Amino acid sequence: MRIISGKAKGVRLSALSSKKTRPILDRAKESLFSILGDAVQDSVVLDLFAGTGSLGAEALSRGAKRCLFVDNSTNAIKVIKKNLRDANLLKRTVVLKINVFRLLDFIKNKDIKFDIILVAPPYKLLDIDYGDRKRILSLIEAFVSKQVISEKGIIVLQHHKKQKINQECFKQLNVIDDRQYSNTQLTFLKVNVTEGSVIYKS
Repeated sequence: MRIISGKAKGVRLSALSSKKTRPILDRAKESLFSILGDAVQDSVVLDLFAGTGSLGAEALSRGAKRCLFVDNSTNAIKVIKKNLRDANLLKRTVVLKINVFRLLDFIKNKDIKFDIILVAPPYKLLDIDYGDRKRILSLIEAFVSKQVISEKGIIVLQHHKKQKINQECFKQLNVIDDRQYSNTQLTFLKVNVTEGSVIYKS
C-alpha cells in the first residue's frame, strides 16, 4: 500500500493487522482521485472510518489543504499518525479518535465545512440486515442538513458491490457516479446536483 501521486508519491503506508479493515486497491484509489480531479486541490477533506488513513493521505499528497481523520480504533489512530509522519503530511491534519456517530456533536460549534468526505466503513456495517447501515446512511445525509459539507461538496462511499446503495437511499444527495473494482464499489454523491448531471466516465 502506497501513496500513488503528488508530493508524497511512492511513500509506503503501514497497514492494520485487523481483518475488519480492507485497504482500498491501488487501482480503485487511482480511479477515485482521477474522478475527483481538480476538486482535491485546496480542499478540506474528512476521512471517516479512516483505517490506515490511506485515502486522506492521498488527498493531502495531491494538494488538499487540510484533512480530518476519524476512527474509533486506538491501533488505527497510531497507524494513521505513523503514515502521516512518514509522508511528511502530519502538519495539515487532525487525527481524532471518536465514535463516528458522535462526530457531528463534536464539531457542531466549530466553523468547519468539508469539500470532500471519504466514507469507508467495514463492509458488514452496510449489509441490509445490519443495524448500523441506517445509521451510516443517516449520518451521510446529516452532513447536508447540518451544513458541514460545502455547497459543491462530494461524498464518496466505499462499500461491497453486493450492497444495494442507490438513489433511493438518499433524499438530500444525488448519486452522480459509481464504479466497481473487484468486490469494491465506489458511490459518488453530491449536494444540489441538477437531474441528469454526472461525472464523466473515462
